[in-house]
Amino acid sequence: MSGLRVYSTSVTGSREVRIKSQQSEVTRILDGKRIQYQLVDISQDNALRDEMRALAGNPKATPPQIVNGDQYCGDYELFVEAVEQNTLQEFLKLALSQACPEFPCWTPSPHSPQPSPGHEGPFDQLPVIPNLTLESLPQCRPLLLPPL
Repeated sequence: MSGLRVYSTSVTGSREVRIKSQQSEVTRILDGKRIQYQLVDISQDNALRDEMRALAGNPKATPPQIVNGDQYCGDYELFVEAVEQNTLQEFLKLALSQACPEFPCWTPSPHSPQPSPGHEGPFDQLPVIPNLTLESLPQCRPLLLPPL
């Protein structure tokens, strides 16, 4: 499986209200930041529960558990910590180009032109996009970049 997945359950006992609350908070935050994900309901198939626990490396792991591709991101507590520390993009193992899939970002490559003498600013190398206006840009969420 590829992409961001949130393992959850639609069936919880009366003592597991905490799980429902945590699942709701994770999906609310991801939806609010317009981060695309797949919700995987482990109550539908024991194999999915076993898959979640194997990825988490914990035979007793409970939802919600978050995975990107085959990389384990973490559980609810780690997710909340990443949100509070403004490191959610790194926690979710999202590349900068995934931050706003509606508008692919230009990333310099080793083959990008070098600045000419006297023009050493970072914006001298940006590509020109014809007919680009602020109104034509999709509503992107802010990029979460590490502090300098």
